[in-house]
Amino acid sequence: MRVKEAVKPLQEYVKPTETIELYFQQGSSDKVYHLQLESVEQQWSVHAQWGRRGSALQSDAKVSSVAYEEAKRVYDRIIREKTGKGYLIAQAKTNGDAPISVGLPSVKERSGHAPELLTPIEEPEALQLVQDASWWFQQKFDGRRLAVQKKDGQYSGINKLGQLIPIDSRLTKCLESVQAETFLVDGEITDSRFHLWDLLSINGTDLRIQPYEIRYARLGLVFRGVDDALRVCETAMTPKAKRAFVKAMHESRAEGFVCKNRNAAYAGGRAGQHFKYKFVTTSSFIVGPKPAAKAADGHRSIALYLFEENHQRFMGTVGVPERYAIPREGQIVEIRYLYCHPGADGKLIQAKYFGKIRNDVALGECSANQLKLKADESDPTES
Repeated sequence: MRVKEAVKPLQEYVKPTETIELYFQQGSSDKVYHLQLESVEQQWSVHAQWGRRGSALQSDAKVSSVAYEEAKRVYDRIIREKTGKGYLIAQAKTNGDAPISVGLPSVKERSGHAPELLTPIEEPEALQLVQDASWWFQQKFDGRRLAVQKKDGQYSGINKLGQLIPIDSRLTKCLESVQAETFLVDGEITDSRFHLWDLLSINGTDLRIQPYEIRYARLGLVFRGVDDALRVCETAMTPKAKRAFVKAMHESRAEGFVCKNRNAAYAGGRAGQHFKYKFVTTSSFIVGPKPAAKAADGHRSIALYLFEENHQRFMGTVGVPERYAIPREGQIVEIRYLYCHPGADGKLIQAKYFGKIRNDVALGECSANQLKLKADESDPTES
């Protein structure tokens, strides 16, 4: 009898094709750089196109007809070189599955809309709201804050800072299926979904003075089931549903959950009327120069800083995995960590960079006040 061979994991048969689009804007310079990692009959190549935005691009094959491992090394090396020179990533995709992207504010134009920000709380405080009928629970997604306004047939994105930003044409195409002449809808965007949680105006009617439960009901009537990329956030409303919801969020390793006051009218800024609890700790840090002792250590890492009183405080270094480009100094990055040791020299413990650069966070938000500290600990250890 013939013995069956062990089945190999799928990834041993299928290697991912990848593409990335980068851009560089400084002074009068406005350049783009496109790169593709592709295969033909298991032979891999890396192709590049570059030049001024809007002009005919030059092109070249960086490597052709080689093994995947060699092509991947070339592809990653070019990305590191370009981002090291100040190029930023506009879009990246693997196996043709491109994320929905949002752009950067070109001139930091204010939208006139002030996003309502959530107040962080700890889980015991959140669980006290389970029995209170005034509070509803929703999932906290690991995405980017986004409101979208439709006006005069045009769509505008609004980031966490209230600045106008461009949005992906695929998202606007989904929104065109919404049966409304004008609207302002709020939510959070991930790679594949626009998660909606609030409807602030529709067809000339301002809903912000209405309780949240009214706005949420109108949101569901207008947006639910319109397109798979548009998801109205599911909401747990009863004590039983909220207990089951929290359990499910833990089991699915979600980022956390949100507590919404169903009776609250809309209030821009951090009004303290809606809360969030995150299972993992994340904070925004400024990338800065490595201290002299670490400048030439050969590690693929970045130095992190926060504002404390009137100076920038060094918070330690964190490694950058090969799959991510190295952020440049001055950029703001999101970092996960277990906790920070207390004290003036306390550093982050188990810090991890997961590829998220924040263009929607102000420098002033990168403050030591946001840190989660470990109590009764001394002898800080750098991450």
